Amino acid sequence: MGNQKSNEERLTDAENPASQSNIVGYSGVVLLGWMEREQAVRFLIGDCIFEQPLTAQGAEKLWNEWRDRAASIPPREAAAPEQVPLTEAESDHAERFLTYLGSLGVANLQVLKIDPMQLVVMQHHINVDVAARYSESNQSDDAWMAQTLPLSSGNPDLNIRFTRRNLDTEIDIDLPHAEFIFGVHPQGGFGPKELMGHVTVLTASNRMLLGKGYHRLYGRVMSTGGAMPDRLSLVGIDPTALTSPAGKESGDYPAEDPGLHIFGQRPPIFADFFTEGLAMPVYLRPKRYQLQVRSHWVAIDAD
Repeated sequence: MGNQKSNEERLTDAENPASQSNIVGYSGVVLLGWMEREQAVRFLIGDCIFEQPLTAQGAEKLWNEWRDRAASIPPREAAAPEQVPLTEAESDHAERFLTYLGSLGVANLQVLKIDPMQLVVMQHHINVDVAARYSESNQSDDAWMAQTLPLSSGNPDLNIRFTRRNLDTEIDIDLPHAEFIFGVHPQGGFGPKELMGHVTVLTASNRMLLGKGYHRLYGRVMSTGGAMPDRLSLVGIDPTALTSPAGKESGDYPAEDPGLHIFGQRPPIFADFFTEGLAMPVYLRPKRYQLQVRSHWVAIDAD
């Protein structure tokens, strides 16, 4: 973890537009240079807090600066991390985890032990305060195994508001966190469904991508100070493999393309979140999450 600062140090860096202020928000980091222009501008204006609100022009200027930094790094293979043999305790936990998933009808999953720093990432920002809570609440290897590969699911209380307007209905469901969908339950009926809670990776050619579990793995690295082998983590690997557009590999794009995407020559990797000059410190707007379900009654001409 060379050439890196703590998040607190980076948040007071003079180059940070939100520094030296009394802004109330969550501390975070973002790989801004790997975002597309429109995505970056929306993120900076809609999801970040600055002492002086950013204009679209100011956000684009900031994006260009970080884009140039990302484009200037040397090309990298970003090969999948080597699989590390599991200990006896880890093998036992993995077996129980797979049994638990089997009881839910989930099959064909495997458990790996890897270095998360080498994973290619698809999510470009981390809420460091959320990750810190994972770090503080998991002080042992057993606790981290249960965090990355949980053996049970929770049953959180949800506040649900139902409104009927003639034949139309509106349902607003307040969520404790973002990882919910509105779907069909195994026993039948529609409703909010909490997504599976394990850290997931998937393959893409010779690379391995982090699907979900960003804050847990960031907290894992935080809790170990980035030291090896302490930061090694158990993850579940999804059997689904991603393929590059039109079968292109990292070297098949035009020379002028900096390759700042998961199949490119300079893909974002998890270690970049901890690297000064690549991860931009930000203050994130507090968010709450809600499922908003709308049902509209309509009459359709029969064929």
